[in-house]
Amino acid sequence: MKKHGTTARIRKGGILHWSTLCLLAGSGMGLTSCDSDSTYTASAADEQMASLQKKLDDIDNRRTQLTQGYLEHNFEIPGLGFYHADAHDFFPHSYGHQQDGKWFANGQWLDAAPPAPTLTSSRPTPEALKKVETLLEREQELVSQGGSGNTGPMGSHTTHHHHGGGIGNMLMMYWLLSGNRGSYTPGAGFHRAQANQSTWQQSLNQDRQRVSSYSASNPGYQRLVQDSRSSGAPVTAGKSVRGGFGSSSSGSSFGG
Repeated sequence: MKKHGTTARIRKGGILHWSTLCLLAGSGMGLTSCDSDSTYTASAADEQMASLQKKLDDIDNRRTQLTQGYLEHNFEIPGLGFYHADAHDFFPHSYGHQQDGKWFANGQWLDAAPPAPTLTSSRPTPEALKKVETLLEREQELVSQGGSGNTGPMGSHTTHHHHGGGIGNMLMMYWLLSGNRGSYTPGAGFHRAQANQSTWQQSLNQDRQRVSSYSASNPGYQRLVQDSRSSGAPVTAGKSVRGGFGSSSSGSSFGG
């Protein structure tokens, strides 16, 4: 009796044909080989988690500069305004903001677009730092009053509440004030934040762990984040990416 190989006995193009080939390929090349052309569509949960991850990344990336007392040009502190590095102060509009045929720069409206700023970052003046501390004190008061707005999607404390920016924003303001203690004498708002900052940090660490766990169990989400970083476009529900979404032995590469 003539014998046939395993592959020959499976009807070409049938379900068993493809599933068997996938198993054979998986034994040598990993389980993602048959999913390399799959499409993954972002969910609302993916969008919320990606937004949280970006906020955490931004906080981490700015920590060194802030603790050295510097703030980057056009950085916005919600509730305070935009920082103009050349003026060493905060204003209600970003540098170069255009409105009604005028341009805003360093606290003035100009008839023509302003030149590029001389500085990309600088130390705020003591007066500007006082504004930061006043806002920091007000934000802490809102949190101590138990305002429900200080938590956002996914239970994160980093998202905006009321006119402020949540725990992540308060921590960044504390770092900025701490980095300028040589030229600025902090007051009660700073000292209160000094007592709270370890609790804020723990809250952010919990958010980081949430992102890490979600990413580790969702290869499709990992691919969305990679695509967002390369394209600069945010992750939004309904967005699709192509790539391998099979079993993954690696965890999240989320930096902190």
